[in-house]
Amino acid sequence: MQMNRGVSIMKLKFYKGPILLITILCFLGISGANAEKTAKVSGKYTYVLTENDDVTIKQAKIRATEMAKAEAIKAEFGTLVASDFINTERQQNDDLSSYYLMDTSSSVKGEWLGDERDPEISIECVNGELHFTAEVWGTAREICRAATDIQWQIMKLVDNVKVESDSFDYGQRFFVRFRSPADGYIAIYLISGDNETSCLLPYRKDNSGRVPVKANKEYVFFDKALDYTASYYKLTTRHPQEYNQLVLIYSPNPFTKCLDTSGDSSRPNYLSQKDFAKWLLKNQRADNEMVVNRKWLTINGNEN
Repeated sequence: MQMNRGVSIMKLKFYKGPILLITILCFLGISGANAEKTAKVSGKYTYVLTENDDVTIKQAKIRATEMAKAEAIKAEFGTLVASDFINTERQQNDDLSSYYLMDTSSSVKGEWLGDERDPEISIECVNGELHFTAEVWGTAREICRAATDIQWQIMKLVDNVKVESDSFDYGQRFFVRFRSPADGYIAIYLISGDNETSCLLPYRKDNSGRVPVKANKEYVFFDKALDYTASYYKLTTRHPQEYNQLVLIYSPNPFTKCLDTSGDSSRPNYLSQKDFAKWLLKNQRADNEMVVNRKWLTINGNEN
């Protein structure tokens, strides 16, 4: 949707040609400085998995792919000064595991908009270590402005209290808590491991195609106790363990959710990952204020 903006018309008197020429050049220079460059990029990265790492094969592939994307963006647009390392601890039964993640989005001066082709990953054993080499091809955009600082968490119930988590048992419900510093619109999608993307928000019965949010107001989505119109979802898998990706899209500008297929009463509307990626890339290219955040969550299978 295009927004109409007021246009001021001024009458200019051409007293001095050089002054007018300088003014035009300055205006063009400012416009060029604010423009965000988009480019086709490619990159490769090798992630080394040792016997001491508490990382699954799937996680290693994901990490190699994300780092390859960071390398591609870095080669095109450069890097920022700092990187963020996150130390994560997980309690499972009586064992406490710890591992490190690098927030690559904070170390490169660009953002990945979408894949041009599927990533290629090769695995090689070298001196008792597994080397995961990922090669990626895609479209990236240079970051020339500070993105809107949205806050959101994935939650689950523990003793009837909502706590932040990225690990869920079979059939467990989840919620999303959200807050933004400005009015805008959001949508939430779930990318599963079976080449399918589900539209979780807007809710199925919402025909507007978008969800408006107010500045500095806290929202908890997928909770009927707080919103009787809400849909709620349970996470399931046919595998011992599965990794899904939750995608939250926010923009101060109105946008409409992508065209999808209606599911039955037990599932949300859905579309293929490829069609979702095309829709998202088109919207990000048209709206440089759109913020796309992704978080991984683990679904533990039903052992019975």
